[in-house]
Amino acid sequence: MMAEYLHSELTWKILAAYFAVYRELGLRRTAYPEGELVQALAVELRRRGLGVRTEVPVVRRYRERRIGEGAVDLVVEEKVAVEVKRVRRLTEEHRAQLEAYLLDGGWAVGLLVNFGGEKPQWRRVYVAANDPTARQGDPTATEKPDGGK
Repeated sequence: MMAEYLHSELTWKILAAYFAVYRELGLRRTAYPEGELVQALAVELRRRGLGVRTEVPVVRRYRERRIGEGAVDLVVEEKVAVEVKRVRRLTEEHRAQLEAYLLDGGWAVGLLVNFGGEKPQWRRVYVAANDPTARQGDPTATEKPDGGK
């Protein structure tokens, strides 16, 4: 039996779309820039009937003051942020980047997907501080599972 997590059904739909793009592009995926991989994934997600925004601005703040802005690659159904990579292997720095987007953007769930490895690699990131259903006082709780470690 599969465990239930916040937005688990949606994250599995996003991952199914990622696997489809990964398969369809084959080895070409390693030659495409990340921006084109983002667009391919957005096309597949929309084809599956999901609402998608690309290059979504995320304002960074320090002590209530704006200090900069970044952009998360995709936001699906206004619930899950998705960061696309094309690297040999996902690293802790990639996870930390997505976690910062989640914290600053107000999302509780994010997916990190990699098109550059020999096999599909993904990671789910969870920020309890942005989850209204989470236990209070546990802002660093992390959900599992991760895929393709």
